[in-house]
Amino acid sequence: MHRHVALLTDFGLEDPYVGQMKGALAMHGPCVPVVDLCHHVAPYNTLQAGFILRASYAHFPPGTVFVNVVDPGVGGDRRIVILEALDRFFLAPDNGLLTMMLDASPSCRAHSVDMSHFPRASCTFHGRDIFAPLAVRLALGAAPDVLAQAIDPAGLVRLDNAQAKATPYGAMAHVAHVDRFGNCLLNMDIATWEEKLASTRTLRMGNGPAFRLATTYASLNPGEVGFIAGSQGVMELAMGQASAAERLNLSLGDTLNLHFDSGGIS
Repeated sequence: MHRHVALLTDFGLEDPYVGQMKGALAMHGPCVPVVDLCHHVAPYNTLQAGFILRASYAHFPPGTVFVNVVDPGVGGDRRIVILEALDRFFLAPDNGLLTMMLDASPSCRAHSVDMSHFPRASCTFHGRDIFAPLAVRLALGAAPDVLAQAIDPAGLVRLDNAQAKATPYGAMAHVAHVDRFGNCLLNMDIATWEEKLASTRTLRMGNGPAFRLATTYASLNPGEVGFIAGSQGVMELAMGQASAAERLNLSLGDTLNLHFDSGGIS
């Protein structure tokens, strides 16, 4: 059985880029199953891409080859790497996109692709001309050692805003994703922060209004913003049938200084 290939890009669906990538995958491996993870990452946004990848990988079968093409440095001197982690393969530019996967898998292995093996590749579309044929070879069972040179994962580029940071008053977090419902998903991993939040009744953004911890969207009153442990493995600011992003004037990448409060809303 062939491994699945999962595609994560910032290409959108208005242009032929996704179709051309899928065409290249079909040319090299017509029997390889291909799944679209997401093609609406904000252009060039490696934090959002890394978050979506981290939130999604466990819902795919072991052995899946994740092809991650959010690549503002395409054609430059950035490396293309293959990361072996958590029983899966992650093909990506070395631009920080893999930071959260590196944090999740300290025992991972990494390889750097020899670009000279692709002399005819377009300088502006490595997704089609390099990532796609590499992904097919991995999906058909080729070992990364055959395709690329082993490197130390510690040398891979990391984002400095991939994880929320503890502060004396609570946390400094970032909006890693805003979904189509207006929920603001933060870079606060539930497992990491659940102990700190156990004694917290409400949170505040700076000196702003307090938000209570809630368990579901339906438990929030009309017009109320809540802090929820969401389905994507992170904490999120959300409203019931309304946009927390609009209510709080928050956008992708924004920094939040959160104050934890053991008292009630005041």
